[in-house]
Amino acid sequence: MTARKLVLPPVGVHVAALAIMLAGALALSLSAETAGEKSAPATAGKALSSAVSSASSVFSAFPASVSGDYVVYRDYTWEKPTWVGLLYYNDTTYGAFLVTPDTGSNVSMLFSAEILDGKMVLTGQNIISKITQDDVLAVNYLMRLLPDLYSWRMSSDNASYLSGAPVASVAGKAVVRSALLPALVAQKRNLPSFGGDVSLVFAPEISLFGLRSITTAAGNSSLELARMGRVQSGGDKDFFAFKPIGDVKGGTSLSVPAVLKSESKTVDGVKLNLDEQWTMIADNTFFLGNAAVIIVDTLDLSLMQIPSENLPLSLVRLFSLSGLTSWSTPSELSMSGNAKKFRIVNLVYDVESGSLHRDIKTCIPSADGKTCAIASLSVSETAYRANSAYFDSLF
Repeated sequence: MTARKLVLPPVGVHVAALAIMLAGALALSLSAETAGEKSAPATAGKALSSAVSSASSVFSAFPASVSGDYVVYRDYTWEKPTWVGLLYYNDTTYGAFLVTPDTGSNVSMLFSAEILDGKMVLTGQNIISKITQDDVLAVNYLMRLLPDLYSWRMSSDNASYLSGAPVASVAGKAVVRSALLPALVAQKRNLPSFGGDVSLVFAPEISLFGLRSITTAAGNSSLELARMGRVQSGGDKDFFAFKPIGDVKGGTSLSVPAVLKSESKTVDGVKLNLDEQWTMIADNTFFLGNAAVIIVDTLDLSLMQIPSENLPLSLVRLFSLSGLTSWSTPSELSMSGNAKKFRIVNLVYDVESGSLHRDIKTCIPSADGKTCAIASLSVSETAYRANSAYFDSLF
């Protein structure tokens, strides 16, 4: 049985009700375009994304979610390592899971919701995984978490901007949040189910409700963002099939000679400082053995439907998404530079090889704001840590 360290107030679901849901859950319609073959409860009601995006002023810079956006948190309030995920289908429908690998517990649910008197009310739920009576606690937890997240995100009580503190660790070095990004928001609350007096931190680059972490007064993590991504149409099975990162294997190593002959190349307006170690296989693509690759391209922002109002934020959101075969590490995300040229750095886990690589994207927006040149470097984390100054100087 999966047990929780902290007390979860009841939400009215018990074994009998759970049996009813198992026998004939509320399998109402959800667009096949977003949900594949799964069914979810449907409902009318106020648009959740618009309500969230128009919340109090401290959250005014937080964009609305896009269909398919998801977040996964490492939840430290359970006795065994546990992850909880939330998926946004549309303004009235969400997916959720709670996974505890050590016990084999894996609960997946679909919810419909609407806003009544300023509160999120669940109007239907559908359990789409095989569960047992031992999973009642997990079901209760997921049913309470979604309305709670909405409530926290919509309230400005005890909320303030958080700036100046290190917010990332890039290759072992603390990094301060870039001024190009809207400020983080910190909120103080008393949440017995998460450790009593806690601090919630919200970040605009995180989708759904923007929650980044919940930390106790003693500095211990209760909830921490582990992954964020976006499933494609009909691909929600990839979300519900979540697995935590396994053992990390060593990546390709590299020894950079002390003396190298460099040559400057300009591709799509981006100046590259490359030496004889690099091999050009296309006008915009360069390889350094098996250790690294550079690709330069120009994005048409309108064609790709990338919001240009706050381009650094839009690109951070885009380039930090996890996919089916590669998972970004939120705690390693950083940005530097200025509005004319900025750099986005992520640490990415490659599912197939089990190794880490550093993803560095230098972004140069056009003067008319219609396009953005992107120089993308993907390098083995082993090679990057041993030669960070070399790789940071390439463009």
